[in-house]
Amino acid sequence: RYGGDQVEIILTGDTFDDSFQEAKRYSEEKQMTFIHPFDDENVIAGQGTIGIEIMNEMPDVDAVVCAIGGGGLISGVACAIKSLNPNIKVYGVQAEGAPSMVESIKNGEPVHLDSVSTIADGIQVKEPGEHTFEYVKKYVDDIVTVSDDEISSAILKLIESQKMIAEGAGAAPLAAVMFNKLPVKGKKVVCVVSGGNIDVTILSRVIKRGLLMT
Repeated sequence: RYGGDQVEIILTGDTFDDSFQEAKRYSEEKQMTFIHPFDDENVIAGQGTIGIEIMNEMPDVDAVVCAIGGGGLISGVACAIKSLNPNIKVYGVQAEGAPSMVESIKNGEPVHLDSVSTIADGIQVKEPGEHTFEYVKKYVDDIVTVSDDEISSAILKLIESQKMIAEGAGAAPLAAVMFNKLPVKGKKVVCVVSGGNIDVTILSRVIKRGLLMT
């Protein structure tokens, strides 16, 4: 649909960081324009429209919860929401096995993790961006982590209650709320379910893990 006959897809590495490094190398070699997947002002601004949509549909929201990988999504959402109403809380959620933004905020600068491992591959990022780190530091109220078992339970909950298939990254915000990681009890809360790209074989294992947690 996007002109596939004009596009070459190159699969490289096992993690986002592997693909990122190869994409940068390839773009420099071929003298092509490189578009950063999260540490780009225009990408962040585009994702900020989600925050505007939330405010338009639920202006009395108390808190918004977003997953964090590299930090582009929450940077845009938090910037938009805090600019419209600074009293609304914005919380970030990372997987326990990939807490790059958590460690970066603790250390006061972007931190590169040696390894990451989580079923939430959409947020399996070793290092946040320079722009996103600054946005998160400025606009995000708190960041918590969730385990793979907790993420699995949230995926299962979305399937059972909402008939919605979410990937690990998309279900991470709900996991944080379900397992009381955030002070949102009795509040009007929006969890941004940010993706549904989950392999069916992984989904089967995730459902089993989720059932064991219930």
